[in-house]
Amino acid sequence: MAAGSTVFEEQRPRLAQLAYRMLGSLADADDVLQEAYVRWTREDRSDVKSVWGYLSSIVVRLCIDQRRIVEARQQSYVGPWLPEPMIDEGQSDPSATLEAAESVSLAFMVVLESLSPVERAAYLLRRVFDFGYPEIGKVLDKSEPNCRQLVHRAEESIRDRRPRFVADQQDAERIASAFLSACASGDLDGLIGLLAADAVVYSDGGGKVPAARTPIRGALRVARFFLGVTKKAPPGMEVRRVRVNGQPGLMALSDYQVVTVLTFDICDGRIVTCYAIRNPEKLARIRVE
Repeated sequence: MAAGSTVFEEQRPRLAQLAYRMLGSLADADDVLQEAYVRWTREDRSDVKSVWGYLSSIVVRLCIDQRRIVEARQQSYVGPWLPEPMIDEGQSDPSATLEAAESVSLAFMVVLESLSPVERAAYLLRRVFDFGYPEIGKVLDKSEPNCRQLVHRAEESIRDRRPRFVADQQDAERIASAFLSACASGDLDGLIGLLAADAVVYSDGGGKVPAARTPIRGALRVARFFLGVTKKAPPGMEVRRVRVNGQPGLMALSDYQVVTVLTFDICDGRIVTCYAIRNPEKLARIRVE
């Protein structure tokens, strides 16, 4: 492997994290990284002092352009749009899990959709990837004061929308298990007891499979929705406990094909928000063993 390729591959994991947070799509992130690699191998790198800084600049600029395409897709999307999920069937280190839950959970990824592409880039570079304002200015081709304003506006925009995380991951695992048991046994009261009074479900089918096209709100309606879905499940449906973007979740399979990925936003021991991804295009990359 050529030296330039080796250097790029060393940076790929962090670049992929940046691109995914910018786009909410693993497929789009892969496309951006491929284009970034092409540019990296073609350009003169003799005066590059920071490989990470140089490559992250390329990726961010490509992502800002790609955001326009992503947002155009969302305009014609059928039903709620949710990010493409990242699945881990193993058990991660608790500290790494908490970090992921705070910066890449589906709940937080949805919140980031309220930002403009440039605000999103500035916020992520500063708050997630710890760039200094002079560095952000170089990436975005803006003055340092302008970058500070971008980050400030982004923080104001997401402050009231920021998801409410549970700090105790064991508690989150317990709630996910109880949710699965209540659905399997048809325990309506037990399910209601796990939900916040104002609980809401967002179900993303993209118009390709059955899914609720508007959010379902209220503990009773949410509980009835999930019990109804469980009753209609095909014979042999398998449900696995997984981590979805660093948080406890569930993955349903039929004939070894992933049909639904579900994760929760939990606060004060109750499920506040449920995110159900059913669009086959967003599940196609999940490996099933």
